[in-house]
Amino acid sequence: MKKLPLIAFLSSMALCTSFAAAQDITPTRVGPVSQYGQLMTGKNSQGKGRIYGSCEGVKDGAEVQVRGMSLYWSLMPQAVEFWSEEAISTMVRDMNIQIVRAAMATGNEDWSNGYQGYGSDPNTQLSLMKTVVEAAIKNDIYVIIDWHSHNANEQTEASKNFFKQMAQTYGKYDHVIFELFNEPTDIAWGTIKTYADQVVSVIREYSDNLVLVGTPKWDQNPQAAIGNEVNDPKKNTAYTLHYYANSHCWSGQYDWGGTCEGTNGEEAINAGLSVFVSEWGTADASGGGNPDQGRNQSWQEYINKHQLSWANWSASKISEGTAAFEGSSTKTSLQYTTSGNLVKGYLATNPTSYTKCAANGGNNGNENQGGNNGENNGNNNGNGNETPIFVKANVNFNVSFSDNALHIAGAPMTVEIYSLKGDKLMAINNVSGTLSLAKLPAGKYFARVHGNATNMVRAFQIK
Repeated sequence: MKKLPLIAFLSSMALCTSFAAAQDITPTRVGPVSQYGQLMTGKNSQGKGRIYGSCEGVKDGAEVQVRGMSLYWSLMPQAVEFWSEEAISTMVRDMNIQIVRAAMATGNEDWSNGYQGYGSDPNTQLSLMKTVVEAAIKNDIYVIIDWHSHNANEQTEASKNFFKQMAQTYGKYDHVIFELFNEPTDIAWGTIKTYADQVVSVIREYSDNLVLVGTPKWDQNPQAAIGNEVNDPKKNTAYTLHYYANSHCWSGQYDWGGTCEGTNGEEAINAGLSVFVSEWGTADASGGGNPDQGRNQSWQEYINKHQLSWANWSASKISEGTAAFEGSSTKTSLQYTTSGNLVKGYLATNPTSYTKCAANGGNNGNENQGGNNGENNGNNNGNGNETPIFVKANVNFNVSFSDNALHIAGAPMTVEIYSLKGDKLMAINNVSGTLSLAKLPAGKYFARVHGNATNMVRAFQIK
């Protein structure tokens, strides 16, 4: 990264300070994040990689597939207009999106139109990212913070600094997903992994949220990671698959002998890797062309078969066949291209309403939240307070969580601690009073407390 003039450096430092001191953001609606929770990787009972939510954990039938739009590279006015709170809210309302991807320019790009990449103008790029992330949280949808570079392995230190700042500021929100490397060119998987290992290590100091890692040859080879996955202490990394419907195939091989991109994705999934389609287009790989509806339908059938989450390229009015919006569109009024209407039709099958899950402070409908004592124990939106998941308790029994400890009032109980993926970490009999859990690594867990016809499950967070 080139050196910044002193005034630019001081301005950048001021922006960093404002990020660190950001106020907590509260969603203004109940959306997909309240229903599903933090997205996480896991395997189904057949050993196939899937994405799950922390609200229900890793189990068959609880797979999560979210679908939405990718913003265009943050350099052109026809794209940057939609890097705004108004545009995100409009897409939520008009397109029914569940996720938005913020594809940030990372280097010294300068298209002489008022916008430069992060390497030359970090202030502007950080400001755009802040706007989109906070708009997504307010709308209770997922947001991908995308280091949108084909050569991220040559930007390792800048990427580490950027993701450290993002994880410190936004890593506590279940809404946030980190994408480390957009479409590596013809780069060996070992090189990509070396870079990703370093950036994941920085993120994991502050957040256990889902991480997406690009794969060789423009995100078309997730199978390259089989047996040599990214080093992630939280085991919450997925691998990206990108396609453009007119240019790429979903099954078999090309006439010239190359394996279809969809086949590569299926190989990774069958090997237990979670795959995420963080970018796809309705037309040509160049971004141009007219959408082929038959090929798009076949790709959608592939995606739905494997329950893959996706973000469509692009939420912009760029003069390309894959742009979703006509040139007359504004951030508050969208008119759709052929591609946009096609994608809007797919998004129409997303849910139109959501129910807050118990782990996020809602009632899962199984039993009366709060038990027979009727108390309200708050929520678990990153503040460490406990939340009852389900309760079958008597009036003389209560469990609370504070200061990294469970506090059990009543008869001695058995306490079992689980990871969000359902792995049992410990079981302790005859617990009464205070049980310290401070030795657990920072992260989110479930506690099951049971005995004497009493059964209570609570989510909690160790900081």
